[in-house]
Amino acid sequence: MPGALHVNSAQTYEAAALAGLGLIQAPLLGVGQYLESGALVEIIPDFRRRALAVSLVVAHRSNLSRRVRAFMKWIEDVLTPYLE
Repeated sequence: MPGALHVNSAQTYEAAALAGLGLIQAPLLGVGQYLESGALVEIIPDFRRRALAVSLVVAHRSNLSRRVRAFMKWIEDVLTPYLE
């Protein structure tokens, strides 16, 4: 749908929603705190987008250092709650 407001940053997008300027579709990662506090309200839960796939690309999977493997495990643990 065309809108009357166009922004180019996530912070401005969220600020516009918090100011009551309209509806937004935003990732839970960015607006979850506002939903929990009641500052924003989810109005159409049946139309949630499916979670996006996330990939970590490495040059050679067979020779990954322990540091890279540790980072991969850490980033997986951090992102999993937001992507399910």
